[in-house]
Amino acid sequence: MKIPTFLILCFASVVLADDFKAIDGKEYKNVTVSRIEPDGIVLRTKSGISKVYFVELPREVQERFHYNAAIASAYSAHQAVNQATTAIAGHGQPSEVISHGAQVDINQHLALGSATVIEFYADWCGPCRRLSPSLEQMASSDPEIALRKIDIVNWRTPVAQEFNVHSIPQVNVYDRRGRLVGTVVGADIDEIKRYVAQAKTGG
Repeated sequence: MKIPTFLILCFASVVLADDFKAIDGKEYKNVTVSRIEPDGIVLRTKSGISKVYFVELPREVQERFHYNAAIASAYSAHQAVNQATTAIAGHGQPSEVISHGAQVDINQHLALGSATVIEFYADWCGPCRRLSPSLEQMASSDPEIALRKIDIVNWRTPVAQEFNVHSIPQVNVYDRRGRLVGTVVGADIDEIKRYVAQAKTGG
């Protein structure tokens, strides 16, 4: 009887729930760490799975999971390359995550000569998760559209404050010359497509 008891104890230690508190005060109660990635931890909750980036978490949690900013940055770049490969397979332009909470110079990421769609999102945002596949499909099937993604992480990050983002998803559409055509707040793909059509004909 000792062996089964030992196995039960081992299993219990694997699924042991944990609590996390982000630096912005948001709490993750009774969650299980499903996966550890260089830039964050994937948590399993009663409502599903969500990713929390290390930049959102206090230093002691970062140290507990051996967070390294340089490795995290390299990992994000690698993820962008993978997304680019997927998009190229669909004959469209590659989509690219250009920020995980840090300030960014939009002008350096506009695809001049094409319409550029900038998507502000976060992994914990339900409407963002519903909208993103439509944007990805639109960009991957049309070589005249470039999709750039900005993960705001949370409302207090530098990039959220830089662009005064108060609601997500937010999508900015730029024409071929890099001029802002329009901004859509919310998951209104039809309105986004109207701005994209306008961006492709102008400039």
